[in-house]
Amino acid sequence: MGQPVSLVLGLGREVGEAIARRFEDEGHKVLVADPSQERIDAARDTLDEAIQYYHGELHSRLGLRNAVTAAVEAFGRVDHAVIVPAYEEPDSLLDFSQEKFEKALGKSARGAAMALRVVAERLLEQEDLPETGVERKYQKGSITFVLRYAAQASMPGRFTDTVSQAAIQGVMRAGALELAEHAIRVNAIVSLRPSEERATPWSLGRVPLGRAVLADEIAGAAFFLASRDAAFMTGQSLIMDGGRSTLSGVLE
Repeated sequence: MGQPVSLVLGLGREVGEAIARRFEDEGHKVLVADPSQERIDAARDTLDEAIQYYHGELHSRLGLRNAVTAAVEAFGRVDHAVIVPAYEEPDSLLDFSQEKFEKALGKSARGAAMALRVVAERLLEQEDLPETGVERKYQKGSITFVLRYAAQASMPGRFTDTVSQAAIQGVMRAGALELAEHAIRVNAIVSLRPSEERATPWSLGRVPLGRAVLADEIAGAAFFLASRDAAFMTGQSLIMDGGRSTLSGVLE
C-alpha cells in the first residue's frame, strides 16, 4: 500500500503543529504551509525533520496552487488536506469597519472555496494509491477544515470572526455536495480553543467536561476524518466542545 501525503494549510497557534505531528506519526508524508515565516520556524523546532514546509499566502488561487505544487514536488502527490483558517480580531456590530469586514469575509469564504477547488483538482488528476484490506468504494481523498467555536455559537465582541467562520462552514457543506460524486470527502472540526491546561476558570463554569480541548485531540479528530474509518462521512461538522452546546446556563 502506498504512503499517503497530507497537506496542512495553516498552522494556527498550535493546532497545525499537532495535526502535522499526528499525521506523520501515522505514516503520512506531510507538508506544512503557512504565511508566517516565524510560525514555520517555530514548527521546524518541534516537528520531525522529514516534514516539509512552504512559506506563502494561502487565500488566493496562486498561493494555494504553489503550496500544492510544493507538496507534489516534495512527495509526488497529495491525498489529504487539513485547512486551519486564520481567525479575525475581536470587534462588534456597532463599531466594526465595513472595509475590514468585507475584506475578512471575502478572504475567508473565497480562500476556503479556492482551497477546495485547488486541492480537488490535484486529487482528480493523479493516480489512486493502491488499496489493501476491506473492500469498499474508494475515496480519492479528503479535505478537512478546522474551525473555531464561533462557527457554532457566538458571543458579543466576535462579530466578524463569527460571520467568517460560519461562511467557511457553509463553503464546506456546499463543497461536500459538489465533490461527493468525485469520491472526495469534505468535513469540518468545530472546537473550543485548545489549551494545555486541564481546567480554567472559564471552562469550569461553561464546559461540562471542565476544561478546554487539547491540540492533540483536534489532531486525532482530523486524522479520523481523513481515514478510511470515516469513509461514509462528508459534509459534517464534528463538534468538540466538551458538552458546551448541551448546557443551559453556567455550572455552579
